[in-house]
Amino acid sequence: MFDILPNPSPQMVKKFYFLDYIYILLQSCKVYNDKDDVFLNFKNLKDKESLGESKYRKLTTEKEGLTDKQVKRYIYTFNQVIIEAVNYGLIKEKNKSLTLTDLGKEYLIKGEQNRRNFYECVLNSMETKYLAFYHLNKLCYDQNRTKNGLLIFPIYSPGKLGFEKSKMKTSGDWIDYSIKLKRKLEIDIKSFLKQDLNLREANDALITNLVNDKLLSLDKNIIFEQGKYNSIISRFRKYWLNYFLNKIYNYQYSFETFNIWVERGKQLGIIHSTEFYPDFDGRLVFPTSIIVKKNSNKDLIKVHDYINGEKLFIHKLQWNRDNQDDFVEALITCYFDLKRSRGTHFIRISDLRERVCYKKRIPSFIFNEFLEKIYNKNLEGDTTVQISLEADRLPYETNAMYLKREPVLVNGQYKNIIAIDYRKK
Repeated sequence: MFDILPNPSPQMVKKFYFLDYIYILLQSCKVYNDKDDVFLNFKNLKDKESLGESKYRKLTTEKEGLTDKQVKRYIYTFNQVIIEAVNYGLIKEKNKSLTLTDLGKEYLIKGEQNRRNFYECVLNSMETKYLAFYHLNKLCYDQNRTKNGLLIFPIYSPGKLGFEKSKMKTSGDWIDYSIKLKRKLEIDIKSFLKQDLNLREANDALITNLVNDKLLSLDKNIIFEQGKYNSIISRFRKYWLNYFLNKIYNYQYSFETFNIWVERGKQLGIIHSTEFYPDFDGRLVFPTSIIVKKNSNKDLIKVHDYINGEKLFIHKLQWNRDNQDDFVEALITCYFDLKRSRGTHFIRISDLRERVCYKKRIPSFIFNEFLEKIYNKNLEGDTTVQISLEADRLPYETNAMYLKREPVLVNGQYKNIIAIDYRKK
């Protein structure tokens, strides 16, 4: 008889997204033991690896002479990472001393050989402790079996629904927007989740909350304060995101907890998440892994064993002829779909990556690996298509603070636009 799994406790996770934080903490503890010295080294490595407090990497570095607020933010993140590393038995903390354990040394060695090996070591520690991916994977498939675990979180600003900001002057304008938004959400739920839901009661509750908080009035002719425009939009967005997560998907924890595990899962290849899926307004989340007791698919790689006999498998395509051909076919299909809608020969690789990852249910890092290999075969003339990769204006060349859409590293160079054509015989 198999053992029974303990209850998942994803809410106990600490507040940071990048697993690299744990890695740079271990690196710092290898060199120093005094907590202050470890922190200074941790901070330097954090900047070197462009790690931000958000779920995106930073494109800018902090200037010298940090404000008190910035220092507190750094220290908060540092302490959160320490707590989690201690929980996994990777370091020991005593007074102002931080020391690597034997397990921490083992993880660090594997990370120095290959960062992805380190991720998978931490995956086993996280899953043993929290069972968060078990819970999240099962939730996705249970909530939408017809689309292989797809979760949608639609987001429509007033502008997206035809309400110009300059013309949003009264409470009535916002109520009209809320009604149109409600209808659009119902359509999306029907289309993507195959559910017929009437969101009138939920929408009424949202409007009541905004009225009670004196952001809107039930008198449609009352002029609302223009300075509260962004606050009202934020309230709409947060309300419906939480509604989908808690009421439609029955996720019992906070949206913050959900976000942390989804973003960590994306790094590991367990869950894919995007806010930039072509022609969809909002966020898509879907599993790129399965949990089963037995598996015969060689493209599903086991990364964790559960005490009840189930196993977690990530969809990591093996580099063989069949998978190469299937990948090229998906690449071509998705490329020409995007080319038709965009009307341009070159399209963004990030858009193509989203389409192919969804179609093939693969992690984004597998797409990156396969694209580089297929591109090199293309250079040798060993493909049925001709692929051109270029560097348009890369994120690093903009004034943006965060890297929200990563380019693809091909042969040591970043590329972010692609064109595909059939080879002439």
